[in-house]
Amino acid sequence: MSFIIPRTVRTLMVMRFLELRQSLRRLRRQPVFALCVTAVLALAIGANTAMFALVNGILLRPLPFADPDRLITFTIVRPGTDRQPLSLLDVGDFKESNRTLDGIVSMFGWSANVTGGGEAERLSGMRVSADYFAVTGAPVALGRPLREDDEQRAVALLSHGTWQRRFGGASDAVGKSIVLNGETFTIVGVLRPDFVTLVRDADIVVPYSPATDVRRSNRAQGFLRVIARLKPGVSLAQAADDLSAIGRRLRDEHPDSHGSDTAVRVVALHEDVSGRSAAMLWMLLGAVALVLLVACANIANLLLVRGTAYRRELAVRAALGASRGRIVTQLLTETTMLGVFGGALGLLIARALMGTLIATGPANLPRVAEVGIDLRVALFTLIVSLGTSVLVGIVPALQAARRDLRDALQQGERGSSGGGNRLRGVLVFAEVALSTVLLMTAALLARSFQHVQSVDPGFRPSHVLTVRLSLPRARYGNRAAIENFYDQLQPRIASLSGVRAVAAGNVVPMNGYLATAGFYVDGVIAKDAPAAHYRMISPDYFRTLGIALRRGRAFDATDRSDSAPVAIINETLARQFFDGRDPLGARMRLDDGQKTPREVQIVGIVGDVRHFGLEREATIEVYVPIAQVPDPTTIWLANNMYWVVQTDGAPLGAAQAVRREIGAVDPAVPASFVRSMDQWMEGTLAARRFNLQLVGAFAAVALLLAAVGVYAVSAFAVTSRTKEIGIRVALGASRRDVIGLMLRGGLSPAAAGLAAGTAVGILSAPAMSGLLFGVTPRDLASLVLTVATLASAALVANVLPAHRAAKVDPIVALRID
Repeated sequence: MSFIIPRTVRTLMVMRFLELRQSLRRLRRQPVFALCVTAVLALAIGANTAMFALVNGILLRPLPFADPDRLITFTIVRPGTDRQPLSLLDVGDFKESNRTLDGIVSMFGWSANVTGGGEAERLSGMRVSADYFAVTGAPVALGRPLREDDEQRAVALLSHGTWQRRFGGASDAVGKSIVLNGETFTIVGVLRPDFVTLVRDADIVVPYSPATDVRRSNRAQGFLRVIARLKPGVSLAQAADDLSAIGRRLRDEHPDSHGSDTAVRVVALHEDVSGRSAAMLWMLLGAVALVLLVACANIANLLLVRGTAYRRELAVRAALGASRGRIVTQLLTETTMLGVFGGALGLLIARALMGTLIATGPANLPRVAEVGIDLRVALFTLIVSLGTSVLVGIVPALQAARRDLRDALQQGERGSSGGGNRLRGVLVFAEVALSTVLLMTAALLARSFQHVQSVDPGFRPSHVLTVRLSLPRARYGNRAAIENFYDQLQPRIASLSGVRAVAAGNVVPMNGYLATAGFYVDGVIAKDAPAAHYRMISPDYFRTLGIALRRGRAFDATDRSDSAPVAIINETLARQFFDGRDPLGARMRLDDGQKTPREVQIVGIVGDVRHFGLEREATIEVYVPIAQVPDPTTIWLANNMYWVVQTDGAPLGAAQAVRREIGAVDPAVPASFVRSMDQWMEGTLAARRFNLQLVGAFAAVALLLAAVGVYAVSAFAVTSRTKEIGIRVALGASRRDVIGLMLRGGLSPAAAGLAAGTAVGILSAPAMSGLLFGVTPRDLASLVLTVATLASAALVANVLPAHRAAKVDPIVALRID
């Protein structure tokens, strides 16, 4: 027995080697076929691998924390938002009262001017509670993380990119000093490249001290994002019940600050980091998988036609004793080789595609630093390659290996069985059905994009430049200093050639910045209302951005700190909270930084502006002149001051001149986020444009492959039925009869596939409702467009072979053996 087993193994190895050699020899005899199939597989597999790499890096890989599955985040739910940040007092209450958490850490976005050692630079970052790294377990690449005793220390952690850019990746950066907003910080560590948190694009991380924060006693001032760690054995649902109970108690005990709270939103940290990218990426992965299936059906059809061409050779092998299994194995070996070659090339294509996908994708795509070819992605490519090989090869192999020796030997290379025709029809059915689903998806996305673009943003984005400034707190710690800076800079920019208007404010539309203030109408806080979005602006802000003044007046130079306090509201606030009364001249109270809410007079009503994206409804907004902003609140304006400049020509053309004037007023104030309003607008459309471009490209490829598949089957049917057509013509069939016969045969599987694909598309469309805007998942126009496009493609693909069939000479056809 010990001799039989090795001999059997050697025999099998020899047989497999011979099959590989024979497969290579056969493929070398048909190089064009082999190259075409390999190229199609490489492109399809490469696209799938690239998309899976994105899904893997962004959605599937665990977050780089200790026990990441136990990390959650929670926010307050109010009308208009489910992500209301918490105040310092709120965080303290949740820490003390919860029974399900091992710790809660808090953070908020922060930015700083870096001075000394070269040109001033603006860094985006975040301030975190000193126990952030202890609770989350986030590792560092160099140095040490923050410790709980760092709360009162001026220490900082650099992001990996900032470390590389400012210190050249030198290990001795740890221990050096960096000047942030005029204060010297000691660098204690460097974050890893895959560091991820709720505050995006953190160039630098520093601790904050709740005990010294000016907002520590203001429960209405929510600015903190939080991450919490579940106790061992506690589920997300249990934590949600626990935290929701605390939220209800806060609403009952503090109606002034929490009266409009409706719930506490609790989600896994991984889900919150992934955000809206999850639905988009899964949809794109499904779309590219459909393209692969269409490609497989197309290649299987080609293999069926090719199998017919050498069916006689296989019949001879069977007559000489080759088993059916041996023949099937031989043919599958060929397709496996093609699949492996395609997979190897696909992996190279995927590397190139990943960079393109990240570069053209939306800027807020999370965790892109973790996207790459790792073991999981390589294994995915291998499985897809082998699965594709079997999928495209098994049916043609079984069909070609049928033991119909007499028929095969008599018909030689021209015969074709009805079974083969039926199989080719089934594959055409599958190609058209899959293409229909993809095309319907693309049509829905295109219609949604069209609707989004038609939304009126409430301002004119063209010819407007925006520049973000951050004024060092040491020199601009009160309103008078900020006003003085504005008074110096505004006339300098206004006098530049090509500048029509210039203004400043704490936000610009579409930048996503959140600033709110409580408001009271008739002495009572607006019931069930979120805090109003709070805009600190200079005169000419509305004119510069093209925001319509509906009634009343805009702010002017007379609205100073020593004049009567005024405010302007938007139409949504006027409509919702004045019960049909005229708001002009009415008084409201604003809780915007003083110890008690201050009274202001409404002097104007402006049109609604979609500050948070074209797809978001307009929010309630109140505008106040910069000169009347309370001193405690001006620190947020100093830290986040946007200048808007309306120009005659291209707005970015004026950027350098604007930078020069800013430097002339104060060299320590760097300009950041220098971009046009058109770029801000484009940012809100980026995700939809990315979806549409990719799905549209996938749908176009699928449509092309389906059309080629339909044409190939129809053309082969003409070739294989030439004798039959000749007989029909000889018996009196007209040209129209022949064309009708071929069209019926070719269009039947395509029509069935179109019907099936339409049904699947209609049934599955509601699953993508979260990606649509302005259209229903079963939009009739999208359905009609899809059916018309595919029907036209199928008709054209069948008409050409049908006309060729009508030209068959019956005498020549009847001479065919």
